Amino acid sequence: MIFAALYLICIGAFTLGLFKIDTQHVISTEAKRNGEISSNQFRQDSNGGDLFIKGECFRKAQVSTSLEMTNRNVSVIIAAKNECQNIQTLLQSLYNQSYSKEKFEVVLVDDHSDDDTYEISERFRALYPEMRLKLLKATGSGKKQAISQALHAAENELVMVTDADCELPPRWIEVMVGYFMNHDLKMLLGPVLLSPTNTLFEKLQVLEHLSLIASTAGSATIGMPVMCNGANMMYNRQAALDVEKYRTDMRIASGDDMFLMEQFIKHYGSQSVKFLLDNEAIVKTATMPNLKSFFRQRTRWASKTKAYTNWKIIATALIVLLFNLSIVFFFVAGFFMHVFWCLFVLYIILKTLIDFPILKGITRFMKQQKLMRWIFPLEFVYPFYVVFTAFSGIVTKVRWK
Repeated sequence: MIFAALYLICIGAFTLGLFKIDTQHVISTEAKRNGEISSNQFRQDSNGGDLFIKGECFRKAQVSTSLEMTNRNVSVIIAAKNECQNIQTLLQSLYNQSYSKEKFEVVLVDDHSDDDTYEISERFRALYPEMRLKLLKATGSGKKQAISQALHAAENELVMVTDADCELPPRWIEVMVGYFMNHDLKMLLGPVLLSPTNTLFEKLQVLEHLSLIASTAGSATIGMPVMCNGANMMYNRQAALDVEKYRTDMRIASGDDMFLMEQFIKHYGSQSVKFLLDNEAIVKTATMPNLKSFFRQRTRWASKTKAYTNWKIIATALIVLLFNLSIVFFFVAGFFMHVFWCLFVLYIILKTLIDFPILKGITRFMKQQKLMRWIFPLEFVYPFYVVFTAFSGIVTKVRWK
């Protein structure tokens, strides 16, 4: 029961953090309806907490400040490898940004693609020269080296990162920059949504991934960031360059986002990392097409855990693993003593009750409430998937692509 209690405390804390953000989002929506404040305006609530609010009219002095802050120069950096099917969509969504094209650049590093990723990007640059697109061939190997190369090639102090297989909302840069500049941050994390949700496999993927996003948002809000997603993040370029020399993870295939966040927490404190839960900041990316690609991806994600150094991240990962491992143990032990199957079912029900509030909150925000009907099937398969990928990540040699 100790693992269940620890899991309850952990997920409960993240849930409280998520609902704190969600409450602020509801307040902001009401303010927008009532026309109380202008777009991209942020203030401190009465308790000194972070509160972002949108609307139509506020104080003119604050409006001018907002315009100044969302007029900062930005570099969007991307590492791409064999993304000929997706790169056009990403670049088009960058071109469609509401942010002034004079105020942002895109730095795209092609990591030795075997397809037409680079050529498609070149053609896009020729067709839309008004968007500053730097195309670079990778000098190293792997995503981390490509991201590092892009970071060094970037010209601006504000850096935004996404993946080559993503699609960005039109106000992505504007909204992220507005929040970042109104808070004393070194790193800002944003929401990511998988799609589509046609098959049962896709539905379970999306729901499971939403649980990760919810935990990412909740943990960052309570001042204990333990996860992030490189498909949607922003940080100070000089701060990233300063901590890069302390990183010892460059040979690990996964974790370009997590290990950087670890260094930001170590050198600038956990309060320097926050999460922006805003509908206009949701980055979309595709679900995995089959089980093989899904387990390959998740095994790659799990492979980095053995190199973590932040004790809070390690403790959270262990709590989740051990609780799910106990569920798997009860299932296997049930073949020898049937009473363990009763414990298996009991723990599945317990896990569902613990997970339900945080999943309910994030699916509501992401407008994916229909997925909640699949929570029970997910809870049955989740422990086996977690245990399998965790141990596979430890013993299997993985690569980016």
